[in-house]
Amino acid sequence: MKFSDEMINAYADGELLGSEKAEFENALQNDAELQQVLNNVYLLKAQLREAYKDVELPAQEMSKPVNYRVASYVALLFFAFAGGWIGSDQMHGSERALLKTAQSMHDTTAMADAAGRYILHIGINDHVKFKRTLDEAETLLANYQGNDRSIELEVIANAGGLDLFLENASPYVQRVKQLGSQYPNIKFIACENAIERLKERGVEANLINSVHRGETALDQVVKRMSEGWTYIKI
Repeated sequence: MKFSDEMINAYADGELLGSEKAEFENALQNDAELQQVLNNVYLLKAQLREAYKDVELPAQEMSKPVNYRVASYVALLFFAFAGGWIGSDQMHGSERALLKTAQSMHDTTAMADAAGRYILHIGINDHVKFKRTLDEAETLLANYQGNDRSIELEVIANAGGLDLFLENASPYVQRVKQLGSQYPNIKFIACENAIERLKERGVEANLINSVHRGETALDQVVKRMSEGWTYIKI
């Protein structure tokens, strides 16, 4: 990936034009890392809009010029650290240490206080992360079941993560099927956009039989978070 954070955010905001936009979109076709970073930006911006949709600015502030791009970046960083949405593998040095601490605090609070509703999101083709996704799902389900507590769990995959749910690509076909049959309160969801992108390349998405076609990952995550679900990015 050769694009700066500023350029990625500009594209997400619809501000990248001409040859720069064409170059970005060409790279996006085959760059899984860039797809993942852009997806993260879309998710954060969507949640930012949701969080502030009912907030009114004080009257005395309305006339002041605002650098909305800078304000957006600051707010996104706040939400990323507070919510633990950015994976630690995207951070470096002291940022990673801070994020690890924040993530630990967030996870502990979520496990203690959440109403047993979780959405796990995998968006990259990585067999290690595929296993981690299923491990996380099974741990959550087993913990709640062992304590006689109810839980709703959705596992949604998009971009390269869709391979986890494909019969001819997933290294965990049998495990996905087993979890689906063992736990009636888990739902595996394949992002509709990811399926359509495969079709555009002439590839049919042969989903594992326990996987559902659903909304886009962005729409589903924002919907669930607005309903109070805990979002876990793998």
